[in-house]
Amino acid sequence: MPHVLGPANVPRVSRIQDASTDLDFAAFCLWIHTNDPDIGGILTVMGEALAQNSDREARDDLAGLIEDGLGSEHARKIWRNLMETLFTPRRGTIVGDARLAGQEEGREEGREEGRAAGKAEQLLRLMERRGFPVTEEIRQRVITCTDMPLLDLWFDRAIDATTLDEIFARHSATDRVPAPAQSPDHTAVPGQESRNPGPSVT
Repeated sequence: MPHVLGPANVPRVSRIQDASTDLDFAAFCLWIHTNDPDIGGILTVMGEALAQNSDREARDDLAGLIEDGLGSEHARKIWRNLMETLFTPRRGTIVGDARLAGQEEGREEGREEGRAAGKAEQLLRLMERRGFPVTEEIRQRVITCTDMPLLDLWFDRAIDATTLDEIFARHSATDRVPAPAQSPDHTAVPGQESRNPGPSVT
């Protein structure tokens, strides 16, 4: 039975060394506690831990994923300010900043693909931690999806879902992230027929 996760049973990472040990898990804990009164302190710990990562591309990608997962604009503003303090100031969002004007189109596409791949891995890890049976079919469906809005939608659902059907169900009006354009990997918008509907996940 999948576990129900929330601030009461997910650790609040408050030490840099703990966050540095497992940055991905620390990011997940951060998302769960995004409405914590001391979110600024939690974000500072995460930022300091991330700053110790010598792999700039991996650091920028994770920083962007963290920003995407924050549930409030207040938390996102704190995070952007931290990134500008700890790292080289850039324009726009954290990952967008890493793709400065003038970069070659191929590099831009590569970063987008890398970001989607990172989000897919985060989603798979979340589902595994929550006790969902991640079959090879589900794994392939997730890792081959390159549409960030769809991955965001699945990720948001996976935080509270109790079944896989809830994660991969059709888009509803209560979903925070709009359903993307139609594609074999995508979920259709209610009231519209998918041009190439794929098999449902059970």
